[in-house]
Amino acid sequence: MIFLTISNSSFALAPNQGATCPANFSQSSLTNADYSSLVSAVNTNNYVTVAGNAAGSIPLQIRMTTSELNGPPTTGSFSVQTIGSNNAFNILRDFPSVTSVTSIDLDFRNKLTEQPIFLTNVAMSAFDIDYVSNTGNSFDDYVLFTGVTESGATIDGSFQPLTASGSNILSFREVNTARATFPGLGLYINGANGDECTGNNLDTKCQGSVQFSEPVRSVKVRYSNANFRITQQNPTNQQIFFRVDNYCYVPQYIFSGTVFDDNGGITAAQANANEPNFTTGTYNNANYFNGVFNSPSESGIVGSTVRLVSCANTSTTYATQPSGTGATIGQYQFSVPLSTFGTNRSICLIESRTGTTYPVRTTSDNINTGFATTTYNYPSRNFGRVIPENAALVLRKFQFVNDCSTALNYNIITTTSDPRTGFSTEGINGNIVPGQCIAYRITATNRANTPITNSVVQDRLQEKGQNGALVTSILANPVASTTDYASDSVPIGQNGLVKTNPFPLNQRTSRDFYFNTKYGTTNGNP
Repeated sequence: MIFLTISNSSFALAPNQGATCPANFSQSSLTNADYSSLVSAVNTNNYVTVAGNAAGSIPLQIRMTTSELNGPPTTGSFSVQTIGSNNAFNILRDFPSVTSVTSIDLDFRNKLTEQPIFLTNVAMSAFDIDYVSNTGNSFDDYVLFTGVTESGATIDGSFQPLTASGSNILSFREVNTARATFPGLGLYINGANGDECTGNNLDTKCQGSVQFSEPVRSVKVRYSNANFRITQQNPTNQQIFFRVDNYCYVPQYIFSGTVFDDNGGITAAQANANEPNFTTGTYNNANYFNGVFNSPSESGIVGSTVRLVSCANTSTTYATQPSGTGATIGQYQFSVPLSTFGTNRSICLIESRTGTTYPVRTTSDNINTGFATTTYNYPSRNFGRVIPENAALVLRKFQFVNDCSTALNYNIITTTSDPRTGFSTEGINGNIVPGQCIAYRITATNRANTPITNSVVQDRLQEKGQNGALVTSILANPVASTTDYASDSVPIGQNGLVKTNPFPLNQRTSRDFYFNTKYGTTNGNP
């Protein structure tokens, strides 16, 4: 072989006739930079993200590996060569035997899902496919492109003739008792018209092109000797070039996330619905109930269903999926083409579940994805829930026996263990003296790391004969705040429902509500 760098335009590669895509498909090929990045990672078992030229609509990664049969070569390399304005992969070999084979495998996967991706109309070309006539050392290049389909079948690339460009390459399967039985429809130079290709170039004379008739998830490029003879002793230095001319893919929009237990790692045994302390202890936890999936301390949960819907009309469902189990617990993922949505561009995700497990939400059940046709990946659309014992809001009710003075100042009453000396959560020992009142302080604590909005606190006053009550209580003065209570809350002097106006409660804060009640004579504790 003679290796020369030739950039004359007469050696320009010919267009692969199979480099076409159906309607609604994105079309791409490798950029010059892609060739370099792939070769730099060959045999590392790493997938390389391919930039391509389809504006990100094809989320392709490729892993490249080489293998040898009846080898390895005495010397050789696998590299990138720049010829004119085009990069190409170069296989250079001093094969130890005329029966030696070098293979290059290209495995395709989706960089978003890390699952195999099936590319349509994959088109490839090989160059410098030649032979020399010396029977003592000739090595007649034979290049076979095969692909693996969705069914797992292996197919040959379909030959794409370039006769109008002066190519002498044919596609054939040779069976000869004096030679070998070749594995498929490979590329081979026409012996009647061909000769040795000179120099390092992409000359169309020695160019052969193929296209795969079905979508494939991987391609093997097999380089071997097509026409070895018993008398051959030394195959000499050999080389070919090859390029990835084309691949097509229907762009998919991927929506994914996890339905998770937003417990900050607090176990069910540690959870306590009545624990109001968020400054020390179990609930002094920045990840608890924060609306964020904090892995690995938090995990996904099963039992939910996620729907991909129209935001304007949530009954319009494009896809439905249960949250995952096992290794993918809580996870969901939708992969859909743009045609799924018709003309709609307002796309939401809605999570729901049946049963009584994890009834408390820590996030909205409806997420607007922020959909745009130029954005293909929408990850981490997560939905949080917790068990009842990990609910954000904790209500504590304190009581204080008082003389019904309208000058009662709630703010100076201390918290004690005895409800006759201050606000206490303990019961009242002994009877209430006629004319006395019981004041209540309800403390609402948000121990979560997200705010609570639009909360309402309600408390129904005792009514004789209801739920075992021995007396009827009525609302009494003083009123702590006229703005705290709703217009339909029980008025002074009557029995009924004490009800606050809706109020916000910021994360890790508390708020107190006060009211006073007057009782009749009672036997036993109220």
